[in-house]
Amino acid sequence: MMHGYNHNTDDKAQLINDNLDIVKKIAFFYVGRVGKVVEVDDLLQLGMVGLIEAAHNYTPQDDVSFVNYARLRVKGAIVDYLRKSSNLCRGTIRRKQDYERAKRKLEKELFRQPETHEIAKELKVEVSDLLSWQHDFAASQHQSLEEASDAYGDFLFATDKSVEEKIFNGELKDILRTKLEDLNEQQLMVLQLYYVEELNVYEIGEILSVSTGRVSQIKSAAIKN
Repeated sequence: MMHGYNHNTDDKAQLINDNLDIVKKIAFFYVGRVGKVVEVDDLLQLGMVGLIEAAHNYTPQDDVSFVNYARLRVKGAIVDYLRKSSNLCRGTIRRKQDYERAKRKLEKELFRQPETHEIAKELKVEVSDLLSWQHDFAASQHQSLEEASDAYGDFLFATDKSVEEKIFNGELKDILRTKLEDLNEQQLMVLQLYYVEELNVYEIGEILSVSTGRVSQIKSAAIKN
């Protein structure tokens, strides 16, 4: 349970000790989804940095608990590291998406796993080029976080102009502050990356291994929540 917070060093230490589980849960969440790309100890260390920064920077507010604030800081530290350490470029992402679409199309047509030369033919590329693509995929593949969000259901596109109007007329901070506890983990992550880390939808899609359209869906749904 979280104790009351003030600017005392002892209280900060207590706040950190009381919330160590946040670091463990988030670190193991991500290491389970990026596989061998990182070591859990590295993510635990990064998460601790985020938790310590959270304890030092948190200002008590009725509508934003320390736990939620700390989660954002811990996730931010870990995701920033994953983003910087990933060598998955945008061109590779596009090729991977094309590859997966072609593979799924052929699976439906052939009722079996397609051969490499069949996928290459579908993509209109040389087999040697496709093998090079596959090498790039293997070298920098992050297991999709999309599966982790299945339990949260589908997110809908925002169809009214009020979402963007709220952003430009300065109401976004109030929305995020009052609605923070109602958002799920993926929505919190997208808002953190977009508005705090100032990443674009392409970079966020790269981190989460989802399409740019999916990022826009999640962001719009989170703001409308």
